[in-house]
Amino acid sequence: MKIFAQFVSSLICGVIFGFIGFTNGANFGGNYGFPRFGGGVGWESGGTFFMLVGIAVGSLIGITVVRKLFKEKVKFKIASIATIAVLLVEIIFFYGGMPNFTAPFVLLGPAVILTFSTNTF
Repeated sequence: MKIFAQFVSSLICGVIFGFIGFTNGANFGGNYGFPRFGGGVGWESGGTFFMLVGIAVGSLIGITVVRKLFKEKVKFKIASIATIAVLLVEIIFFYGGMPNFTAPFVLLGPAVILTFSTNTF
């Protein structure tokens, strides 16, 4: 049950922080300019980039909150390394032109990898 709660919390926080990152990134990219990323320029690329960052960070925050609620030790070192690795893979996918079949990885990838890494190692 604890692992399922971590996964669900990671997904929910990832979606919330991803939406916040998208709106703030689109605002920043539209007003100040953002370099070409993921097939767009300006607000499109800014929104996409900050959405990816928001999903990864939101997943980390979601798992941290649930682990603290269950009074488990939070493995920040492993979780932060996994978050950075997932974020780099997502940025590489988007920058190089992401195939359509890898789109679910953007939302499910951080949740699955962080849940697995914080409960295994």
